[in-house]
Amino acid sequence: MTEPTAPTVAFDPTDPAFLADPYPILDAIRESDTPVAYAPAIDKWIVTRHADVHACQREARLGRAFDHMYTPEQISAQPRDPRWVNFWEAERFSLLELEPPAHDRIRSLVSAAFTPRRVLDLRQPARQRAAELLSPLRERASFDLLHDYAMPYSISIICELLGADRSYEQLFLDWAHSMVRMYEVGTSEQHAAEADRAARDFVACIRELIADTRRSPRDGLISALVSVHDEDDTLSEAEIISTVIVLLNAGHEATVNTTGNGIAALLTHPDQWQRFLAGEVEPRQAIEELIRWNPPLQMFERWALTEDITVGGVAIPFGAKIAMLYGAANRDPRVFDHPERLDIGRVNASRHVNFGGGIHACLGAPLARIELEASFSLIRELCPELRLVSEPKHTNAFVIWGYEAVRVSAQRAA
Repeated sequence: MTEPTAPTVAFDPTDPAFLADPYPILDAIRESDTPVAYAPAIDKWIVTRHADVHACQREARLGRAFDHMYTPEQISAQPRDPRWVNFWEAERFSLLELEPPAHDRIRSLVSAAFTPRRVLDLRQPARQRAAELLSPLRERASFDLLHDYAMPYSISIICELLGADRSYEQLFLDWAHSMVRMYEVGTSEQHAAEADRAARDFVACIRELIADTRRSPRDGLISALVSVHDEDDTLSEAEIISTVIVLLNAGHEATVNTTGNGIAALLTHPDQWQRFLAGEVEPRQAIEELIRWNPPLQMFERWALTEDITVGGVAIPFGAKIAMLYGAANRDPRVFDHPERLDIGRVNASRHVNFGGGIHACLGAPLARIELEASFSLIRELCPELRLVSEPKHTNAFVIWGYEAVRVSAQRAA
């Protein structure tokens, strides 16, 4: 347990009362005298104000990993649980978990394959897939926006990007859902074991896809990752596997939960839904506000790698973990006027912190925006009568923030 040198704060993201309505508590901490404080319940230093989160995202002395500099003993960290060796192997070369120089080398190679043109080419397939899914759903009395639409939509676009056959979609969904539970606070042993099994199967599957691509090159990101090179440098098989898995897991979860959180927000704010339907605000702009107002990622962690780090004037001990609370930063009144209000026309909504910054700025942000713009556009075009048929219930997770289901109807209410 880290010995605090600043006031502590009662912050427990596993508390059911907090999960039922986190924003009043997040707002209270951010506006208190201790917006940067030690939270004993999670053994982390929480950071809540926009300027401080923004600075932490770009601070090189705060790392996503420490093993490029220290052993667990040197930094007083718990070693990784050896029972979950498959999960750690899948994450080994994830850009989210690496620091320079390994991060910079792999990101440069991945960026050479994951080009803006490759992403832009998905605009039409994304619209087509959204229409394919929504057209029959709108004829139903009701449907689940998440399981019936957002999940198959998002995973199919990523499969299109990768050049993977659609037959893999359900497998990818199941594995992603299991693996992301490891990012939560207080993951149970049962969920950790499920994540480890999913990682084992996921790695084996991507390895097979890579081998098949080498035998029969085809269009798609996997093929591009296999062939990309910088002078004599190329990506190893393990590096490609981690890259594909993080793209699937992080990209899918963010898009699905932005869809669920965002549409639920619009439908519970009729004035904003009408502005959206009327075309007063285009999907591209509305999406940024929906991410700001109820983000799909609430917490992102980093390690203090030196002894001279201060955040918001507070000294952070060497070896401590900080937790940047995105939901708090996105409602900081120092940046956003009346931040508690949902305003889909908010001109500075894109200043939300959810796509990160510095070397860990989200590589998949352009893809997420294209997916979401196509999806929200087709929802507006095909489902103008969309309404909630029951109140959505949040999952019991905080880090990956979303609903269990969003039950809607696209038919006019009787």
